[in-house]
Amino acid sequence: MLLIQEIKLTWDKMERNAKSANARNQFPFAYTLPQTNTYDNVMLHIQYFRQHNTQFLNSYQPRRQIYCYSSIEKLHLLKNISIVPYENEYEVCFCGDGYSWPYMRGHNKDYYNIKSQYYGKDCLNEVAFTLKQHQYGRIIWNGRMVEFDTGEWYYNIYVYNFYVADKMPQNDIFISHTPDFVYKKMSMLYRH
Repeated sequence: MLLIQEIKLTWDKMERNAKSANARNQFPFAYTLPQTNTYDNVMLHIQYFRQHNTQFLNSYQPRRQIYCYSSIEKLHLLKNISIVPYENEYEVCFCGDGYSWPYMRGHNKDYYNIKSQYYGKDCLNEVAFTLKQHQYGRIIWNGRMVEFDTGEWYYNIYVYNFYVADKMPQNDIFISHTPDFVYKKMSMLYRH
């Protein structure tokens, strides 16, 4: 079983001040999983927040808290993340999407793989870590995007927590444990 927690924090130019930045430095990178009676091979917990001054407002109110998938191939929602399942482990990769700023270049592990969507592309596509049973990994990255209707810039921090388990762990698994692996791609989004 692979547990995934996706956390996104969004803010705009009104929160580009020191007080708001200090609040962002205190933003938690893990949350308790909600209670659920539904289990599957891949489980995704989503938490989206919008920063207003120094407060973080939950901006994701779905009908359900946990999304379940029978296999990793059915999961297509993770931005800039790809996961390759192997017999007893998961290879978690970070890949730049080309839509957020700054454009991320770097090692492309699939540059010569004609079956890959990244074949022949000058982009970042690298293994962040490989997780085995009872291992916990975290990917943190940021980006600057533009609202197409207004032309206004906004900023995001994305956090993905991954945990491989043989059965459903305690709900506080992401906050009660320290990640075994942490991969960061933090860009300077604006100048002061």
